[in-house]
Amino acid sequence: MKFANLEQRMAQTYIDMFPEFIPDKNTKIDIAEQEKFYSLIKNLYQLAFNEPLLFVSVLHEDDVYPNRNKKSYRKPELSKNMYKFLKAMDSLLHNMYLLGKDTNVNIDKKQKEILSRLGIDNYRKLPLAWTWMANRPESNIIEFIYCHFNKDYPYTSDIFADLLGKSAFRKLENWMLSQGYKKYNNHNEKGWNQPFHPGCKPSLTYANPLWDKNPPKSGFEYGIKHTGISIIYDQMTQNPTVFGLCIPKGLKLFLNNFLSMETKTRNFVISQTKKCDGCRYCVQTDKTNTRPLAFVKVNHDQKDYNLCTYFPGFTYSWTFINNELAEQLIDMLIFMDKYIKK
Repeated sequence: MKFANLEQRMAQTYIDMFPEFIPDKNTKIDIAEQEKFYSLIKNLYQLAFNEPLLFVSVLHEDDVYPNRNKKSYRKPELSKNMYKFLKAMDSLLHNMYLLGKDTNVNIDKKQKEILSRLGIDNYRKLPLAWTWMANRPESNIIEFIYCHFNKDYPYTSDIFADLLGKSAFRKLENWMLSQGYKKYNNHNEKGWNQPFHPGCKPSLTYANPLWDKNPPKSGFEYGIKHTGISIIYDQMTQNPTVFGLCIPKGLKLFLNNFLSMETKTRNFVISQTKKCDGCRYCVQTDKTNTRPLAFVKVNHDQKDYNLCTYFPGFTYSWTFINNELAEQLIDMLIFMDKYIKK
């Protein structure tokens, strides 16, 4: 999708992550008050899209990173310009959250103008749902800025289902939950105690807790200790919503048991796994030059493959899901879960 300018593209990422209005019906805050705050936040994101010059002083030509390997695009200024808008937006949202907590906040001239456009001029008389969302038990800023009123409602799974492919996503989700996988909203809020934290977005992980007693981190590339999937929203890429298969501790264990996979799972693994290209990353610390490369050799359909065991999340990730992929992922999860240590 092409936008009028780069800043408009960044504003759209907040709209993408904004859910339908689902109130909390079991609180003393009236539903009409909740909807009033919902409309205010929704209008803020639409205002940012329509008039980005309220947030930054200069607009830039629309552009986007084709994929998550941003260095290969060779445009370092692009991320800087993206962050300028994200910084302005998130700084305002952070201050709005603090205002709700009745904290002494330094609202700058631009922010005052934006809040005034939203009908907020008296910071001592904020909408009831605004102060409630900022102060309720275990309040967090993601719930505040995306109007997650009902703590028991799956807002993030609704959003990601719509962005990835609802029917197939629900098929995979329902299977995981039926097998005892747990859902974790990992919002990466680190940094929100600072004036801004550009690009903080909801993320969602489904993980099998039998693999490790500690909850999973967000993401699917590094430090994976559970089977499952993890979904992130990378607002700087052309297809920002991406999810990956979580493969605990890399592929080595599973590739060593390649022959015990069903044929359809072997096909899936061959299609998704990186073939060793001799990059030698896996032996870069070996000063003796004797350590073997960390691939596993397999034979499939009478052809040999040297399959890399490192960082499978980079190739086991997708920006959509259909029924075929959902079934492949379920089969792969079933296979990997056979190796849970009893």
